[in-house]
Amino acid sequence: MKSIVFSFKRPEHHRKFRGRISVSDLRYYIRRYGLTAFFISLLMCGLGFGALYANNADLELFNSLDFLFTTNLDARLSQNAAGTFCACFASDFIFLFTVFLLGFAPWGIPFMLFAVFFKGFGTGLTAGYLFSAYSFKGAGFYLLILLPGTFVFCLALVMLSAIAFDFSKHSFLFIISKNAPVNSLRGLALGYCSRSMSLLLMTFGAGIIDTILWTLFSGAFSTMIG
Repeated sequence: MKSIVFSFKRPEHHRKFRGRISVSDLRYYIRRYGLTAFFISLLMCGLGFGALYANNADLELFNSLDFLFTTNLDARLSQNAAGTFCACFASDFIFLFTVFLLGFAPWGIPFMLFAVFFKGFGTGLTAGYLFSAYSFKGAGFYLLILLPGTFVFCLALVMLSAIAFDFSKHSFLFIISKNAPVNSLRGLALGYCSRSMSLLLMTFGAGIIDTILWTLFSGAFSTMIG
């Protein structure tokens, strides 16, 4: 009895790594992850600028930015768990919702770039302030309490920015094109909203992480700086 062997050609990007990356592999990874990598780089640039600027910032600036970033520790340490969650989730939601709305605007790309950079700037400003004001204790506080939730939210923001960038680009092309099908844009909008909702849940989880860590460890930090 003859045996029949079925052979399936695997996609190029699923082939076993052979020690070198072909041009087609590079194009695939750039096409799939290029936007995400770009927004990560933009966020990291903002973080670096914020950390450097923290040494020159005054107390008034820190107090004015506390609604968006954790720059007023005295106010934050006096909150209960519900207040901590509301403060953390509200600041994250503002950035997420802003980028989400900018995704619907054909002209929204430059503004969402600024939003991601500004989030990185504020994150770096907080980290730089804690280190400059409280030395290694402040750095430990940031790594233990603030970083986990911040990392989860920044990941959600970067992912949303990538799909918002793509949808805003399609909206712009739809406007300038004379024969663009309406149904394709409607389908993209539904997919965009669906993926954005999952990232909103991810942001909600980041707020819960922040609340748990603040509740468990912020008291020890208030003792250290007291």
